Amino acid sequence: MTQQMSDRLLFEGVSCELICWAGGELFDPFAHGLQPVRNCTALDRGVLAHYRVDERLWLDELMLDHALPGPPERKPRLGRGPAINGVSPRTHPDMGFTSYYARLDLPLAFGGGLLIGDGDACERPGRGSPPAWAYARLRELVFTQGELIEAVDHSEIAAALRERDRRFGDARRAMAYPAAEAWRQAFAYDYGFCE
Repeated sequence: MTQQMSDRLLFEGVSCELICWAGGELFDPFAHGLQPVRNCTALDRGVLAHYRVDERLWLDELMLDHALPGPPERKPRLGRGPAINGVSPRTHPDMGFTSYYARLDLPLAFGGGLLIGDGDACERPGRGSPPAWAYARLRELVFTQGELIEAVDHSEIAAALRERDRRFGDARRAMAYPAAEAWRQAFAYDYGFCE
């Protein structure tokens, strides 16, 4: 699998990568009349989003190729999606997405946890997405109905996993070990570390 493009999240003035989420749906493009199409191997979901957090969670930008309705074809016809929150899409000037929504300021009623990371602490894999422990700073944000209720820095756990990987090469499996129970309990949600 090609390394995936990551959604971004602006938190405390820092642009972070959205590593994963748990507990609920973050943003459902289909609920807004969108039909995302996978446009490249680096974006399997077909949607790229930029979020912001102050006291609550907001969707600021959305980029995708939107499939227009019509008869089924081998390759869907692409065009602009419907307006969202009063914002009509345009073509992205650099990335070529057919539906680029800027300055959406769409409040999200997400209930769950987000893991965000910034700063590369080790070499990223060339395929797939980097593991959470690959970031110098790893934080968990917990929301209820879109309101931020907790922000926890888990950078020490990430550093310990990087050290474990450096020494033994097993950081991907370490979270499943009984000795990692304290680390697992430090997170508000299960982000699938033990799978």
